Amino acid sequence: MYVSLTTGVVTHAFNVFPPTGEDKLKDIDKIKETKRQEFMTGCERLGIKGVFLDWAESPMLIGMEEYLVLINLIREFKPDVVMCPHPTEVGRQDHMDCGRYAIAAVDYARADGVPSPLAPHTVKDIFMFYYPDFRSDQLLGATRKAPEVIVDITDVLDRKRYAMEAFAGTQAKKDEDYDKKMDKFFASVDGHVGFRNGMGYAEAFVRWHPECVQYLPLSS
Repeated sequence: MYVSLTTGVVTHAFNVFPPTGEDKLKDIDKIKETKRQEFMTGCERLGIKGVFLDWAESPMLIGMEEYLVLINLIREFKPDVVMCPHPTEVGRQDHMDCGRYAIAAVDYARADGVPSPLAPHTVKDIFMFYYPDFRSDQLLGATRKAPEVIVDITDVLDRKRYAMEAFAGTQAKKDEDYDKKMDKFFASVDGHVGFRNGMGYAEAFVRWHPECVQYLPLSS
């Protein structure tokens, strides 16, 4: 299941609103529907279920009502693993907030006293992803933990690109070549991770619950 907490219409829709005017957002509901259709098309191309929510974005404002939606989704779907943005991905504020809310919802989903009609569910692990960015390290006051899970996606890269291309209608900027934009994305993100880890293209994740490993003492 792929859950989008917001429509992305504020920061991920280019050239769809006039630059000025008191009524510049008069077609926002129409654009939200376009974003929904793009999202669902992307999910269909990946072969997964999509859930498209329309929560306040930029900034994200989440209260008990929204938390209960996430909690009930988790309790109904019963995932073993939740994947979400890293909660300190500075520069992409909604990504950062989304990660924080997702991690909190996972914690609340296992609690008995949450006002939900569904039975508690414990998620075994959370895997967080992020773009490398020095500003995030400044926010933490320390370097973020290096990714410990690297997944080779070379064999499914074409499928991932096919899914992302569903958003070209709203995310291509004026006079922008979206194919070249995708080329740059995969080279600088997935290609970069793959190069650093001896693979073609790869995705990197940090565990919320680090895997405990004992290296010492060594035995002969």
